[in-house]
Amino acid sequence: MAVPDSLTGWRDFVTHRNTEPERLSTDQITALSADDRETYDEARFAWIGADVVVDTKDITAVTHQVRLLRARLAANRSTAGRTLAISGRAGVGKSTIAMLLGKKHETAVRRKLGLPADDLTVAPVVYLVVPPGCTPKMLMSAVSRWIGLPVRRGWDAPTITDHVVAVLRDLKTSMIIVDEVHNLRTNSSAGAEAASTLKAFTERLDAAVIFCGIDLLDSDLLAGEMGRQIRARTKIYDLRAYGYGSVGDREAWLELVAGMEALLPLAAHVPGTLTTEDMAAYLWNRTGGSIGSLRNLLGDAAIEAILSGSEKLTRAGLDDVILDQEAVRGQSAVSSSMKPTSLKGNVV
Repeated sequence: MAVPDSLTGWRDFVTHRNTEPERLSTDQITALSADDRETYDEARFAWIGADVVVDTKDITAVTHQVRLLRARLAANRSTAGRTLAISGRAGVGKSTIAMLLGKKHETAVRRKLGLPADDLTVAPVVYLVVPPGCTPKMLMSAVSRWIGLPVRRGWDAPTITDHVVAVLRDLKTSMIIVDEVHNLRTNSSAGAEAASTLKAFTERLDAAVIFCGIDLLDSDLLAGEMGRQIRARTKIYDLRAYGYGSVGDREAWLELVAGMEALLPLAAHVPGTLTTEDMAAYLWNRTGGSIGSLRNLLGDAAIEAILSGSEKLTRAGLDDVILDQEAVRGQSAVSSSMKPTSLKGNVV
């Protein structure tokens, strides 16, 4: 699904359920009519491209941090709550994890309140993508548009903020996810003012705040005086690519590969093919340990296996897949080092 750019889109994301196609044998696939084969293959393509999340240690760790954040908010609402920031390079799963947390949170809140998914009286989660070159008015206008609140001519950022806060309080919003937050550059006057506006806005709501951004520890977001204020109230979970240098690293990588392999809707693929020592190392070297690059590599190879009729992944088929540029970057980093480096998520 596309990134939710409105409250309606977010609700569609929350209620959407991916449907895994029936696993047919090669003989059963061969016996299908041309139309049925096309329908079956389209269902498999949709499944391969779906936002199916494989449980990882990072998901468990970040979920725990969000629970701590929610507990702090419940314990003391008289002071500004802390923010959790998920940082990392492109392709390591930051947005995927944040959206999964938002989906789980909304589902849990609605269950607790006894409200169905189509009840419009609440909006437990707001998901905002920060636009580049953001100003205070641009930022708050984006939030306003997301919730469907018209911005009248002449409204400035504080006025928009007042109206947005009033609406979100009525909608019982309790989690705010701010993605692409690295676009807030606090070393410029407009960026610093936008960051200050975001800080003031989130502090007016009893909501857990989750930031997502690329390499936040080295970003302009944390620069200058405003950056210092943000750092003072923000935990940063550094989401890194998988390592391969230790036994623990390799076990974690094998678990991830096995989880993704189990999702492949291929009739002739033998489970365990990708988790042999040679194949696991090959996949790590191709992707640089990036979960997003691994998903793209296996997905493209699986689609080609369906189109070609081989119905299985092979080393040759994987070799033919053109890598995304983040994987190329990771592959170059692997090639330039003497040995694999152990990289794990850390809370900073």
